[in-house]
Amino acid sequence: MAALTNRWSDRRAEQRVAAERLRWRANAVLRPGQPVVLLNINSRAALVESDARLRPGAHTELQLLASGPSTQSSPQADSASLRAGDRTTIRGRLDRCHVTALEPLRYRGVLIFDHRLQLDDGSGGRG
Repeated sequence: MAALTNRWSDRRAEQRVAAERLRWRANAVLRPGQPVVLLNINSRAALVESDARLRPGAHTELQLLASGPSTQSSPQADSASLRAGDRTTIRGRLDRCHVTALEPLRYRGVLIFDHRLQLDDGSGGRG
């Protein structure tokens, strides 16, 4: 019988990038206008938090606003340069949601992207 271990195993296919390491503003919008906070992101999904209920299974768009002078990102295979104020829209499906706080009531959910997102997080490829 194998020995049990207390080590937590991270099974993610890709490392997530914290919002503060990106050149997008943390404040984002889920269509049709629901404000959310971007917590972290990778090329396949984003973790967001909101004071409004997130509905798993719903198809939506995440709208991100560039805050830095230039970054490389695009939901398409070819990257486009973004300037401060430029908007990136990513289509996807809300996969799961849970309550993270009761007062004030806060929800946290995962948006799975329809297409991979090219990220330039400034990490030089290091997670």
